[in-house]
This record gives sequence, structure tokens and C-alpha cells, in this order.
Amino acid sequence: MLQKAWLRWHIKLGHPGMSLVTKLARSARLDRIALGLFQAKDIDHPKCAACQHGKQTRLPDPTTTVIKNQELMGSLKNGQLVPGSRVFCDQLESRIKGRLFHTAGCEPDRDRFCGATIFCDAASGCIHPEFQVTLNASDSIAALKNFERDALNKGVDVQSYNTANGIFKSKRFVQEVMKNSQVIRCSGVGAKWQNGAAEGAISVVSSRARTMMIHAALHWPEVEDAALWPLAVQHALHLYNHTPN
Repeated sequence: MLQKAWLRWHIKLGHPGMSLVTKLARSARLDRIALGLFQAKDIDHPKCAACQHGKQTRLPDPTTTVIKNQELMGSLKNGQLVPGSRVFCDQLESRIKGRLFHTAGCEPDRDRFCGATIFCDAASGCIHPEFQVTLNASDSIAALKNFERDALNKGVDVQSYNTANGIFKSKRFVQEVMKNSQVIRCSGVGAKWQNGAAEGAISVVSSRARTMMIHAALHWPEVEDAALWPLAVQHALHLYNHTPN
């Protein structure tokens, strides 16, 4: 019974790590049954079939050794204590066209989402997606304006951006940022770690949304549709932003 309750909360919270479910149960933020998850020492973590498939990653190259400098861990967010002082952003691209939210799947493929711009606030860790039909400068600027409008509604004034290269380095995008008296800093060529917060946000988005879609395909194969990935991304980030982490 405890394993069923453990797995139920794991699925309900958007397939986070089992350790997070244990911490929430310990802090009495879940129901009384889940409180026994921490008290029962001999109960093993249940296995989630969707997580075993959706969260697989490549093994590191055995010929390459990566040594992390502990003194530099978290340096990208160091000193960023006010929401909006620095926002990391990068683009997520999908090979499968995603359905729009208001057309019930009746739109042609050329009008469907091909990706999204992911914004990650350095101070709060909040992740915000803006889905796009194309990843060109016009749609990216529209995504930027929609994000800033949503931030202002929450009382956050964006001061600076930390981006990758590509479309973020285009003349139109840079002019749009500077027009609002904001600062933009681009990563160096091949230096993805300089925008590591956005890269990590995309990793969280893709793994959780993929796991949720695999979970739906395992339980309801007759209605499974890969084109629903924008809704999975939106729901996964809603759960991520509203779950203690």
C-alpha cells in the first residue's frame, strides 16, 4: 500500500525523483498515508516504467575525463538575488510538429509549433516556455515580449539576458533588447557551459515532458498522440515551478 501511495504521488507531481517525494512526505506536505513513506525504513522505492524509458541518458565517453571545479559550481547564478536581474534563455527544437492550444488539431502542419524559447530566471529558478511556429527572429522577438509581459504581471522587471548564439545574436533581437535599456550577454562559440542554466532548464523540460507522454502512451495507447508535446511541456513546467526543489 505504501509503494502504491509513493508511486501515486510520484506521478501526480510530474515524475520527480523519489527522494523529493520522501522529503515532501517527511515535511508533512502530503497526505497521512504518504507520511508513512519516510517512517517505513524497509520499503524500497517503487519502479516507474515511464521514468525508466523517458529519463535515459547517454553514458559518458570512457576515454574522456571531466573534472568539475567545486569552487565554480553555481557561479552563473552567484549574486543574482532579485528576480529579473538575470534571465537565461535558449531554444528547444522538436522534430515533431506540436498542436496549437486552440485549434483542436485542425491546423495544417506548417502552422504547428516546431519548438519553444525557454526562459529561466537566475534568482527564483522559475522556468517559462514560449512556443513558436518558427525559430526565426520575428517569432523569437514575439516570444521575448510575451515573456516580459507575463513577468510584469507578476511584478518582475527583467534587467538582463544571458543567451546562446544563433538567433539571439541577430541584429533585430539585440536591438529589441537594447531598446528596453536591458543588457544581453551571449555565450562564446562552443562554450555551452556559459549558458548552463538554460541548458539545464531544457534538460528538465524535455525529460519530464517525455516521461509524462510515455506514461500516457503506456496507460492510454488508443489516444496517444506525439503532437501533444506542447501541452506536456506546459504541464511539466507548471508542476516544476510549483513543487519545492
